[in-house]
Amino acid sequence: MTSRSNGSARLVLVSMLAVVCLSSLAMPGCRLMKKKKPVPKARISSPTAVRDVPSALRGTIGSEARIVGNTPTLVSGIGFVVGLDGTGGLTLPEQYAAHLERMMGLNGINVANDDTNSPLFGKSPRQLLRDPNTAAVIVQAAVPPGSGPGDSYDVYVRAINATSLEGGKLWTTELRIGPPSSYNDRQAHILGKAKGPIFLNPFAEPGVETAGISRNVGRILDGGYVTTATEIQIILDNPSHQRVRQMVSAINAAFPANPSERRKTARGVDESIIFVQIPEKYSDRRNEFLELVSHLTIDQSYPEVYAQRYTQAVQAEPYLASDMTWSLEALGQRALPQLRTLYDHPESAPRLAALRAGAGLGDPRSVEGLKNIALNGPENFRTDAIALLARIEESMVPDRVLRGLLESDQLNVRIEAYEGLMARAINARKRRLARSMGGRNSLNRAAIESGAIDEQLDVLARVQLPPDPLRGVSRKLIAGKFFLDIVPFGEPLIYITQHQEPRIVLFGADQSVETPLLATAWSDRLMLASDASGDPVRVYYRDDKKRRTYTHPSAPTDLPGLVEFLATEPTPGSTNRGLGLSYSRVVGALYEIYGELGINAGFTTEEDQLLADLLASVEPVDVEIRPEGPEDSVTMIPANDPRKEVIDRGAGLSPRRSLLVPVNPPSGVQEPEPKREAPAEVSGLRAE
Repeated sequence: MTSRSNGSARLVLVSMLAVVCLSSLAMPGCRLMKKKKPVPKARISSPTAVRDVPSALRGTIGSEARIVGNTPTLVSGIGFVVGLDGTGGLTLPEQYAAHLERMMGLNGINVANDDTNSPLFGKSPRQLLRDPNTAAVIVQAAVPPGSGPGDSYDVYVRAINATSLEGGKLWTTELRIGPPSSYNDRQAHILGKAKGPIFLNPFAEPGVETAGISRNVGRILDGGYVTTATEIQIILDNPSHQRVRQMVSAINAAFPANPSERRKTARGVDESIIFVQIPEKYSDRRNEFLELVSHLTIDQSYPEVYAQRYTQAVQAEPYLASDMTWSLEALGQRALPQLRTLYDHPESAPRLAALRAGAGLGDPRSVEGLKNIALNGPENFRTDAIALLARIEESMVPDRVLRGLLESDQLNVRIEAYEGLMARAINARKRRLARSMGGRNSLNRAAIESGAIDEQLDVLARVQLPPDPLRGVSRKLIAGKFFLDIVPFGEPLIYITQHQEPRIVLFGADQSVETPLLATAWSDRLMLASDASGDPVRVYYRDDKKRRTYTHPSAPTDLPGLVEFLATEPTPGSTNRGLGLSYSRVVGALYEIYGELGINAGFTTEEDQLLADLLASVEPVDVEIRPEGPEDSVTMIPANDPRKEVIDRGAGLSPRRSLLVPVNPPSGVQEPEPKREAPAEVSGLRAE
């Protein structure tokens, strides 16, 4: 009994203790029965990245992020050229031959071709590669940053098994990312394609000591086109969704997309990456757009405050003038009141920074300051001022200034003034065409939103430009091959372009051929002769491809007419007769006439920007080529360096007579021989 009583007492005691614990959570015993919360562990956070930038630039996108994809993308491929003048078909390294044979097979080129009118009839890819009128080539290009599908670019071509690419045309060639040495990498991404007629540079490159030029290197102007868009990325130093949203908002507010553009200018991907596409407005000024984005203020709430900060910074620290120019322009129209206070600043750095930003914003009040620099400023600033003047559309003063500068005695000033004036004339014609079509409001809305109307107007304005009474320049498309621009001001000059649109520009009021004349080209396949002053110019041309000979008793003696005559395709039985020469050969013919003193004008061309871009993108690498026989030795070729021949054929070959020579022959080169008398077979030309 006692034990049972004790047990019952203990049970009652435990029950009472439990009741007390439940009724009073403050007792220590109750705390022991609660579930413990996990103790938070210490987290190691990475230090916040802070760039060392001037205080005035803090808060800009470039101070907190880096831009990736803002340089040209190197692409390359192995292509096939047709239409040569018997200078191709030489020994081809086996790996190149195998690659081209495979590509031809994929495109349906084989002995089964039953089109009897085709030059490919009954020929295998191997036979085509050995044809003396064909050649394998290395194709290289530098695709501009932010390029979209359809955007065009220039292409550089080097022959592998030909001594000359004269008259050649490149078949459609796929271009992959990377240097030519990696052409066989199937994993390389295809970024674009290239095709078109090859233009041989008629001038020696700067620094070349020989009077001849390489005939197995050429380019295709605007011959490449993008098939896959290249992307520009902004990568934040410190990932933050909030900062990404602020940057995206700032970019889209400063650079709104046109209705024809499918996406906004900027879009966030995650907490650290922003994708950016270049607006159509900046398609010809990509680097400028990227500078503006980099200097764009993230906080768009008070642009006037930032404008005041930037103008004060450029006055206090003139070395920041370049950065402050971009920062001020990126602020937009609301920065103009502060900018205008610096247009007449006594110090050059603040004044130039403000004028540059004002011109970028199209401020007509910046015209007077830029005009003074363009007319009387230091030589290294004049061309920049001319280019900026050309952008200001809300004033006619730039037209008069640029027109006057066409008569400058400085070549670079004349060329820059022509480029700016022609761009203004094209824009003015585009506006007139839009008005003649009834204005944008009456046009098809779908066509407007897709951008088709703007593209059509742009093409129409560029292709045909009648003489503009205000600007005085005109343009004509010649035989669908190149543009002929007429600038009837200043001393006579022939200007040849080497990139993008092929153009021949004739300066001066007196644009005529001097007689008497005897000029020959291409081993006397082209001959122009006139016996006395005022006599007509007789022309003889032997087309070895078509196996035909053309003779004309009286060719045009004015330069515009002669250029059109040289390029127009010959039409038997029609008064619309010509020689059908390519752009490259028209330039060559003009240069031969110039060399024989048949043209009283200067002759110049622009710098080779394409070669400069390629040299900046590639590293010279020699590639090992497989021998064709077991006893052959291994050969290393410079596949990547665009300045070198792919395969040195040695001095044993007898090269064809060079068509062209440098504009300025180096010292020590003999003067041209005196004019020769026309041979008997030329003095009495007759049609065959």
